[in-house]
Amino acid sequence: MRSTSTEFPDPKKMGMPRWSLSRVRWKGLEAGGEYIFQVKDSPEQRFRTAPLEMGKELIFAEGGDANSSSAAEEMLTLACQKNPLFFSLGGDIAYSDGKDVPREIRFWELWQRAGRGTDGRLIPFVAGIGNHEVQGGYWQEGASFEDMKKRAPFFFALFGGLYQRDEPVAMDFGNYLSLLLLDSGHITPMERQTDWLEKNLAARKSVPWVFVSWHIACYPSGRKWNAQPMIGYARKEWIPLIEKSDATAVFNHHDHDMQRVESEGRGGRKVMVFGNGSIGVEPREAVCREAIPMRKAYAQENYVNIVTLREKSVEVVTLGRKGRELDRTELSQRAK
Repeated sequence: MRSTSTEFPDPKKMGMPRWSLSRVRWKGLEAGGEYIFQVKDSPEQRFRTAPLEMGKELIFAEGGDANSSSAAEEMLTLACQKNPLFFSLGGDIAYSDGKDVPREIRFWELWQRAGRGTDGRLIPFVAGIGNHEVQGGYWQEGASFEDMKKRAPFFFALFGGLYQRDEPVAMDFGNYLSLLLLDSGHITPMERQTDWLEKNLAARKSVPWVFVSWHIACYPSGRKWNAQPMIGYARKEWIPLIEKSDATAVFNHHDHDMQRVESEGRGGRKVMVFGNGSIGVEPREAVCREAIPMRKAYAQENYVNIVTLREKSVEVVTLGRKGRELDRTELSQRAK
């Protein structure tokens, strides 16, 4: 085990920080194990590693656009009480814009309370990047990867161990689940990621369940059809690659409501796209007319997705405030 401790980054240089950041790299962890750790004199904490084999079923939770509101705490607590293997949050985590230290800290205080299973263990946090992690929101023309990392100091302080290269991230769980985490133009231009996506989808043809996630919704709801160039790029370049592959589904965020659509099918089949990011933000009214005919479900509400993997099918249950079921759908495994 190797551990380091540093001051929490403070772009505003507001004096001595109240917080320190401890990083630990464990070696030799076993699949499906439970581990106890302690930071200095703080209470002991527990976490569980992913199993090598999926077993009869496995649950993970998903959503985006959290903030540190009471709604966010309610929804994250609701999801974690389902005892998921992990929570995947697809960007716009604390809404600190890479510079607001108190706001960033408020979210992690909230997560410390909310991010626990029914037995008190910590639920691992899988982070995607959105515009509200980055000073200025988006990649700047001519900026290098190192330049852009400085614009997202909190994200890279916390998750730089996962995001080490100027490319997306693939997380593989045994031989049963893969998550491909793309960046919709916040640190890395989208065009640089398209070849990576095609290669990594092809490399996972034998994986039963593959999900692709990024922040900006390619089928918008709370904004116009082509309100941002990233929207059209993902729809034109990324979605057809996913349709051609055996990937299970897509997670999108950014528009602050619940919308499930089926893609257009230009790549030979249609895929389900679960969006559009509304864990704890104020839900927006839908304004995108083009998305309406594609909708399979919609609600102007906060939500989390509870994803249950089984041998031959995946069930995605979308829960709103107070645990009310907003949507439920089942996806079958494609023949290999």
